[in-house]
Amino acid sequence: MTHVVDNRKKLLARVNRLIGQMEALKRAIEVAENDEGCRTVMQQISSIRGAMNGLSMQFLDEHVRKHIAHGANVQDREQAAEDLLAALKSFHK
Repeated sequence: MTHVVDNRKKLLARVNRLIGQMEALKRAIEVAENDEGCRTVMQQISSIRGAMNGLSMQFLDEHVRKHIAHGANVQDREQAAEDLLAALKSFHK
């Protein structure tokens, strides 16, 4: 089984929190009328970025441990490493 299946509940909990934060950001933008609203929007954006980084790190950590460090064979480990590098490159486009 993959780490996504093994940790589905934990990953979905993080995603659901992100959805809640995005909804709060949308509401903050909809009601912003002054500088306080601006600060609230910036704070929400910062919180979402932190939550997304946490989700990314959890997923990458589990990917490296499951597929690269403990892959079934050399070919599987090499493919997992290539998949990881492709994903990391897409983050920097």
